Order: sequence, then structure tokens, then C-alpha cells
Amino acid sequence: MDENNPHFRAGHVQHTVNWPVTSDVYAGSFMYHMAPNLIHLGYVVGLDYKNPYLNPYEEFQQLKTHAEIRKVLEGGECIQYGARVLNEGGYHAIPKLTFPGGMLAGCSAGFLNVAKIKGSHNAMKTGMLAAEAIFANFEKNNDSVTGDELTEYETSVRSSWVAEELKTSRNFKGGFDKGLWFGMAHGGLIAHVTKGREPWTLAHRKRDSETTGLKQDHQPK
Repeated sequence: MDENNPHFRAGHVQHTVNWPVTSDVYAGSFMYHMAPNLIHLGYVVGLDYKNPYLNPYEEFQQLKTHAEIRKVLEGGECIQYGARVLNEGGYHAIPKLTFPGGMLAGCSAGFLNVAKIKGSHNAMKTGMLAAEAIFANFEKNNDSVTGDELTEYETSVRSSWVAEELKTSRNFKGGFDKGLWFGMAHGGLIAHVTKGREPWTLAHRKRDSETTGLKQDHQPK
């Protein structure tokens, strides 16, 4: 981007909620200002939206037109772009992590902290725990490779700060099933007050794909 852009501040982080989608859609963006002149910008849309005409890519394009976003991007050049699916189930959706000859770590196992839109630290930590389990097994078997199921890896993850962090935000995403404003109020409560100690559990009862409506019941945006 333009190094002379007065709106660029290396190290600055910006998050937005919802816009430009309607309030019944779970969505938000992140923008990271990185030295010397780079912007990392992304838009996340929950796949449990009702309107089948909704296009996350088009919503992202419209996001760039917002005054607070546009003024940072003006004069810049797109270097790279891509798309991916985020596992946002969090603590409630962590699967069995081991099987004979393999383990699940990082985002493939759903270790993203959706409240913070942050998961790289958890990916690195679980990768380290996986490596430690492999190394211990390697030593135990006299430097030979086996197809054992290293269940001690899952034990290590479940007792680590990764599981503790995910537990504190375990109900964050579920609050948005009741709408944007309830979700924001509930998210603020658990982030700053209960921090995972709340006595309730907001579990998802159906797949995201089952919430998509019929096209005859909706209109293109």
C-alpha cells in the first residue's frame, strides 16, 4: 500500500462486526496493519445464513467500500488473496484427536478461538504437543516408526492452556444463534465477566447447511 497513507499505522488492529450483511447473519472482519506497508484484511461469514443468495465474496467486496476501510486501502495494490473455511465450533466441537498412526492438530481440529478470531498460537502449541508425543514414542521404540495411537497427545492437549482458553469462550458463538444484539451482549458477558464459568451451555442443534432457506422464500440482495 501507499507508505504515505496517513491512515496506515504499523501494528494497529481493527475488527468490525456484521456490516454489510443483515443483522440475522453472523459476520465480521479483521484488518491488521503490518510494517513496513502491508495490510492483512479478511471477512468472515458464518455458514448458517438463511438467504441462499448471500455471496460472502461480494459482501467482502462491499466491505472495502466502507469509509473506515477504504481510506486505509486507497493507493494500495492487492498482492495476494484467498479463501478458506474456519472451524468455529470451538471447545464443544473438538473431535477425538488421535487414531492409529496419526493425530489432529491446529485448525484441522478446530482450535480456533472464535471470540478473538485467533488460532495460530493454539495451532503452534498443539503442533508442539504432537511433536513431543511422537518423539517420546520414538524413544520408547528404539528409534523405530510405529503405527501406534498416541493417546497421550490428546491427554496433553486436554490438560493444556489451549483447552483452558477454548473453554473460556465455549459459549461465544452460540449466543449469535439468537441474533446479533443478543450475541454481542452475551459475548461481552462471557468475555469480561463469567469467562467460561457460566453454568449454561449453548450447543448447536443442527448443521449450518440445514439453516439455508429456499430461494423462492428469499430475494437477491
